[in-house]
Amino acid sequence: MISTLRNPVIALALMAFTSPVAAQWTPVPDVPATDVFSVWANGDTIAAGTDTSVYISADAGVTWRHSSKPAEGVVSIFAARIRNGRLFIGTSGQGVFISDDLGDTWQDYNQGLVGGLFDSQLDVAELQVRGDSIYAATLGAGVYVRSLAAADTWHHFGEEFEPNQASNVEDLALGGTRLLAAAGGNGSVFFRDPGDPEWTISWLNNVGLHPGWQARSAAWDGSGWVVGTNVGVFRSDTGAEPWTPSGPGLGILLHSAFATRGRHLFAAFVIVNAVVIEHSGDDGVTWQFLESLPGAFVYRLAMSGSDLYAGRADGLWRRSTATVSAPGDATPSGLRFALVGAQPVRDDLRFHFELPTAGSAAIEIFDIAGRRVADPVRGSWPAGTHEVSWSARGLAPGVYAARLTAQGRRAVVRIVRVR
Repeated sequence: MISTLRNPVIALALMAFTSPVAAQWTPVPDVPATDVFSVWANGDTIAAGTDTSVYISADAGVTWRHSSKPAEGVVSIFAARIRNGRLFIGTSGQGVFISDDLGDTWQDYNQGLVGGLFDSQLDVAELQVRGDSIYAATLGAGVYVRSLAAADTWHHFGEEFEPNQASNVEDLALGGTRLLAAAGGNGSVFFRDPGDPEWTISWLNNVGLHPGWQARSAAWDGSGWVVGTNVGVFRSDTGAEPWTPSGPGLGILLHSAFATRGRHLFAAFVIVNAVVIEHSGDDGVTWQFLESLPGAFVYRLAMSGSDLYAGRADGLWRRSTATVSAPGDATPSGLRFALVGAQPVRDDLRFHFELPTAGSAAIEIFDIAGRRVADPVRGSWPAGTHEVSWSARGLAPGVYAARLTAQGRRAVVRIVRVR
């Protein structure tokens, strides 16, 4: 997860429209405008990890309290979990700490957490709890496990990572009882079910090694899995083959983060100088543009109720998703707006839209500054389904947004243009 920040990445230049809905993101004022490396939510309880403190809300973000510093030398809190009133955190270089008073006081929780090259077992990228066990994904030493039910110490959980050059585990996701590890730079992920003697490797290309493909994040929405990589998103019903690429068509991704609202997925795709927020209502098969955030960087997403939280490089931010409907739902706007055919596009494209009632409508194309970059398509249409052809020959390669305005309502779709 965090180690990707050190990797040089060449990506498509962003020319994305900052939609009006982007203004719905507001900073959480109780959390400083600094790196929020982790954010986790369970019901009304939210925990956000910064450099030396954890910020906690027990009332769905209404009020917040912050912890003390866990120990000298702690500079990044990459993971946080609360279980039965006990706060667990994973740090960069200092391992795991626990608190029984929500961060007023801390105890070292590293007993048995040894064995990584250059002490890489102390670089904890993520924590997960399954049953009475807690699991730690490390940036260099694979996965460790420790029992919560009895006196125990950490021990190595599986020996498949090192032989497959996958000891750098950037994310660890839990779906039902299956653990999925995003690890390695050869197009691999690993899964393990209760009772399995070892992790099973799964190849995102469904064949075998694919050097350069790096899994960096993963999520389960109750029906299927998505894995975010540097080359896009892959999805699977089971967390194993067959994997299917599913976008988002933004070129090389620096990072991606996921959150779920039921089976409705939300994603933050980080590209050069911006974050593109998209959502999916079909288990990650297709993605719909929601907004772009120029100049931002998102480490993690989490959902509390209908509020989406983003741990960003400039603090903890939130927005409501109550009015964001999954594709195919009966949306409040009543508008349907989509691009016909696959992306990316070259010179000519067609827009598909549906109007609930007869009237005038306009389609506009915007760049990153919110400037209209082409003449609008205007007209009057009867209620129903329509298609309009449009030439993109005048646009430089990049990412744009098209906005349909009709009867005082708006809908937005993303356009990725290449030569």
